[in-house]
Amino acid sequence: MSNREDDQAFESLSDLLGVEDDLDAVRPDLFETVAVDAVDSSQARPSVGFDVEAFDRSRALVLLGKSTGGICLQQVREFAMEAHAGQWLRHTSEPYWKHLSEVAGLVATCNNSGSRMVALAWLHDVVEGTTVTLREVERTFGASIADGVRCLTGSANSSISSEERSRRDRQRLAAGDADVHSVKLAEIACRLSSLCRLNSEVELAGYLEEKRLEVGVLTQGDDGLKRLVRTLWSEAKRMAGSSKV
Repeated sequence: MSNREDDQAFESLSDLLGVEDDLDAVRPDLFETVAVDAVDSSQARPSVGFDVEAFDRSRALVLLGKSTGGICLQQVREFAMEAHAGQWLRHTSEPYWKHLSEVAGLVATCNNSGSRMVALAWLHDVVEGTTVTLREVERTFGASIADGVRCLTGSANSSISSEERSRRDRQRLAAGDADVHSVKLAEIACRLSSLCRLNSEVELAGYLEEKRLEVGVLTQGDDGLKRLVRTLWSEAKRMAGSSKV
């Protein structure tokens, strides 16, 4: 990881990602600002394709043969599944791609859902949870997608406290756009639905407080997802043994 400070401001995408000779450097904490190119650099325009199993609940919303504004969602999906290959969800025996497909399927139900939002759903953990770098995301899918992934990537800076990492993560989320906010809401909803697998009430209570603070900064997210998250959060809070919601 770079020795540059985590909270240093970056004026351009190249500042954030490093020089071309250092494309594979892992720099997950240097995500404070990034300039997004006016035009997405990805030129691919093939039709959209999804795994039927991954999108059972939203297959009717997949528009086969439609233009996707330069984003090939099939390429995005395959990129994410390859990056997360061999990974398993922490509290289940399910492959990690199941979580990604659930988030993508949920954002596909949003009124303002578009190809970039679905792409970010598939890629939201790809820098934080794999060896993929933000530079690779930018080179493959363009600066707009890379910026969204940046906002959704949690800090891995072990030199600061977990509380400070969470604060910085919320700052990064708050600076994101509507696509970022909706994807994060969908991700929280999917996580909340499986909270019964957490090891203890203490672990559950801490997680719920963290999510409560995150939801508070997601002001541009889809209203339907906000309502869903609030409902799931309240149910989980009752499950944690608290009568105060």
